[in-house]
Amino acid sequence: MKYSREYEVQCPKDQKTAKHRVEYAKATCTRVSDTLLHFHCSKEECCKECEEDYRD
Repeated sequence: MKYSREYEVQCPKDQKTAKHRVEYAKATCTRVSDTLLHFHCSKEECCKECEEDYRD
C-alpha cells in the first residue's frame, strides 16, 4: 500500500517556507519503518539534503 504526506518546512538553505511531498510504501511489519519511494520539494525538486531527513 502506498500513501503520501505533505509537510510545510523551513528551507535550511534560505529559511523560506517550502512544501515537501513524500510518498511512502507501507511496511508489512510494525517493527520496520515505511519505505520512502519519492521525495519532491516545492523549492528544489530533488534536494538531497532534505530528502535524507525522511529516510530512516
